[in-house]
This record gives sequence, C-alpha cells and structure tokens, in this order.
Amino acid sequence: MYITIAASVRSPDIRALAISAGWVGYEQLYCTVNAGVDVATLTVSNIPDYLLTLVNRGRIGGIYNSGTGLVASIKFNLDNAGGTIFGGGGQGGQGQNVSIFRGTGYVATGTGGAGGVGAGFNGANPPVMLPAGSGSSGSSQTVGGPSIGGTTQGTATGGSGGTGGAIGMTGSNGGPASTSGSFESSNYYGTTTGELAGYAIDGIANVNILASGSILGRTR
Repeated sequence: MYITIAASVRSPDIRALAISAGWVGYEQLYCTVNAGVDVATLTVSNIPDYLLTLVNRGRIGGIYNSGTGLVASIKFNLDNAGGTIFGGGGQGGQGQNVSIFRGTGYVATGTGGAGGVGAGFNGANPPVMLPAGSGSSGSSQTVGGPSIGGTTQGTATGGSGGTGGAIGMTGSNGGPASTSGSFESSNYYGTTTGELAGYAIDGIANVNILASGSILGRTR
C-alpha cells in the first residue's frame, strides 16, 4: 500500500491516512512526504513493527524553540534521501543582569535582554517556517544619590539576549552585563546559556535508516 503526504501539515496520522486509503493493517505500507512539503511534529505509532517505510523527500521538523521533529514509537524503515529531518533551534540565552550599589539604599539594576527565538515551524496548520531571531538589548539604569565631585554617576547595563539557534542548532548564550562610572560594589547574576536544539528524531533505536539525507539536531 502506497500513500502520499502531498501538502504541508502538522502532526498527520499515518495510520488513519492508510486506513482511509484501504489499508487493512498487515500489508507493507509506504508513506511518502513529497518534495517541497513541510510536516511539523510527526509521530509514528499504532502500526505493527517493520510494516512501514517512511520516504521523506520534503522536511519533517520541530516547532521553534526546541521542538521535536520525528517521534518513532514503533520500528520502521526510513528513506530520507534528499529530505531533511530537524529539531527546532534552541532559544537564545537571556542576557546577564547586574546591580550596582552606592551609599545607603542607592541601587541601580540593568536587566538582561530576552533571548531570540530558535528557528523552526510555527504552531499553525499548515506549518510555516520561522527563522532564528535576534535577542533584545538589555536595560540600563543610573544609580541615584548625591553627585560626587569629578566623577560620573554609575550606570548598570544588562547584557543583550543571545541569538536563537538555526534549525538543529543550540541557541547562543546571552551577552555579559556591564557597568560604568562611580559606584561602590556590584553583583552580576542571571542565566545566560542558550537552549539546546530539539530532537530531530526521538526513538532513533526504532528507526532502520536506509538513506540518511540531512538529519539536523539531536537524536535519542
């Protein structure tokens, strides 16, 4: 039995498509994703082991910010020649925060910018590819209190958020915070690590790869 996914779609049910085409549940089944077709978040399940061959000539991928592309819950063959399977890019890390202190009760805080969006499909059906986004700039604040002759009031500036990862790639770390001018002490803090990319294939042990094509991102 041969079935084809000829239009972009999110989370199609291969078993349901096959049954609607007349599959009786025990024949060899070949499902082809056509070239130029995008399939978001595909789960392969509820088909007896070793009956399915998935032929991908398009793109099977995860949602932006670390989404999983293909979940393999049963054992099947994969022909990915000319196709791409990817995990969603990781979101960029938040920029570092910093607070500076002067005198009694005078504090200024620079807050790190948000990380950019990791590349991947959006949540719509049919899916649309979103590019990786840039992180936002951090905020700045100048410490209060009376001026000190010949000095510049201290300023705290949060780091810029990291750029989101391309498909299959980890997001960039957030940038460092900075200070300038006159102050007595400072405290740097906050998470700056970019998120890991999503899994291109989750359940790789169940997949017999006949042709690997392009598999971008982690597998497990």
